[in-house]
Amino acid sequence: MDITNQELLEISLKIERDGMRFYSELADTVTDPKVKDFFQLMSREEALHEKQFKRLIESKGHKNHGWENDLALRKFIDKEFQTDIFPPTQEIIDQLPKIGGIRKALDIAMDAERIVGEFFHLMQNACDDIEIKTLLTILEKSECEHLERVKSFRTRYLSENN
Repeated sequence: MDITNQELLEISLKIERDGMRFYSELADTVTDPKVKDFFQLMSREEALHEKQFKRLIESKGHKNHGWENDLALRKFIDKEFQTDIFPPTQEIIDQLPKIGGIRKALDIAMDAERIVGEFFHLMQNACDDIEIKTLLTILEKSECEHLERVKSFRTRYLSENN
């Protein structure tokens, strides 16, 4: 099954919007200022990724970029994106009064950042447009940095609150 630019754009935008919503809703709910600031920062960065990716794909039009027949990317899309990466935030919010709620939110964030990084990596490997390939490499690196940032924040937060 061919992969279209429109399909990739829609998946990418959904991922970034869902991440932005997830972090933003958590930031609006938590009372700990450090946690609130962290979630707000992550929300802003997800919004920036959405703008970057949308601008680039739309500027390239409908020409082929190399990923149209990539089986690994197709398999990953079909496997990983059948459901939402970020769960409904209310499920997490209900648990926030307990430390386990913030731990769960951070665990979900780590999983989501890993999956999104893998997605951008597969897209970059399949792409033969150098400008898009470069942006995808930057986005993949950024998602890896997000993952490390969430891990680091989780470790600090849990050690300070145990």
